[in-house]
Amino acid sequence: MEPELSGVWYVLEGEPGEHLVVEALGQRLSGIWTRRELAEAFLAHHPHLGMRVSPLESPALKEAFLRALGMLQVEAVMVDYRPGGHRAQVAKVVELLKEVRRA
Repeated sequence: MEPELSGVWYVLEGEPGEHLVVEALGQRLSGIWTRRELAEAFLAHHPHLGMRVSPLESPALKEAFLRALGMLQVEAVMVDYRPGGHRAQVAKVVELLKEVRRA
C-alpha cells in the first residue's frame, strides 16, 4: 500500500452506514483523508452535509468502510481532496480492498 494510506484514514460519516458519495464524470466517488485537519477543512466548506469526521485506524475498519462503499457502488476514492482543488489523487476501491486485506 502506498505510504500515505498505510496510517489512519479519516472519512466523513453521517448516520450509521451513511458515507460521503459524489458523482463526477460518470463515476461514483468517496473521500479518504490522511490528516484530520484536511477532512475537517473539506467539511467546513460543506457544513450542510451534516456529517462528522471519523478515523479508521485498523485494517478491519478500513475493510468495512471499503465494503460499504462497494455496496454503494462507489468505484474509487479521492485521497486528501481539498475544496477548490481541480485534481485529486484517486484510488480504486477494489485495489484498496486488496491492500487492506493483505495488511
